[in-house]
Amino acid sequence: MRWLVGWSSTTPRAARARTLHPVGATQLWPDPDPLWAVGDWRPGEVRLVEGERDSALAVFGHCGADDEQLRLGLSAARGGAVRQLTCWPGSYTVVVRVGRRVAVVSDLAGARPVFHTPWEGGTAYATAALPLADLVEAQLDIGHLAALLAAPDAPEALGDSTPYAQVRRVPPGHALVLRDGGSRQTTSYEPDAPSVVAAPPAPAEQAVGGLREALVEAVRVRLAAPRHVPAGFPDGGPEPGIPTPVS
Repeated sequence: MRWLVGWSSTTPRAARARTLHPVGATQLWPDPDPLWAVGDWRPGEVRLVEGERDSALAVFGHCGADDEQLRLGLSAARGGAVRQLTCWPGSYTVVVRVGRRVAVVSDLAGARPVFHTPWEGGTAYATAALPLADLVEAQLDIGHLAALLAAPDAPEALGDSTPYAQVRRVPPGHALVLRDGGSRQTTSYEPDAPSVVAAPPAPAEQAVGGLREALVEAVRVRLAAPRHVPAGFPDGGPEPGIPTPVS
């Protein structure tokens, strides 16, 4: 299992009841809004870009963006534009920090979910719900489980709930935005209505071709990823969990 976890809190670390360090984790950036990569992430699956004005961007997974595109994405995110961070081919999760503003971006399909929960006067987030439930000692959410049994084919009935009380899921097409350790907002990066007059719809052949090209490019990114021998085998490769800084 591999996941990312981070938090943003108004409580100084020294004043917290306990100092936390996820087991088997690599820290990507420090307090007051730390971010960790946990588990057997392989080289190239965690990429880190550091920019000006105390800003940084981390990409987890298989992302087809080159180093220059990641730097441009960080520049756009500094101005609040996070949609550009979802346009690269591949399957990945992006976390961006600008000062004390942190944005965790979910994908449009919800294939790589993001979860969050109130914690220590702020918010903890992760790409797995169970670690957050353990963190806050959350009870089971009976309403969520009942909705799952009653309407298993209607995910909209679940809303942003999870099997754990207090732990919520960021909806697809949204970003979790944390400010100054206390403010938490879930905002859509896909506009409800176009801000300009819509262009005529593309011909069916052009639309199908564009979809095919996007799918092929996403699969190409995944297949081009380095293959790794499982740990314990001879010549098992580099140690996992080491982020790759973008030069």
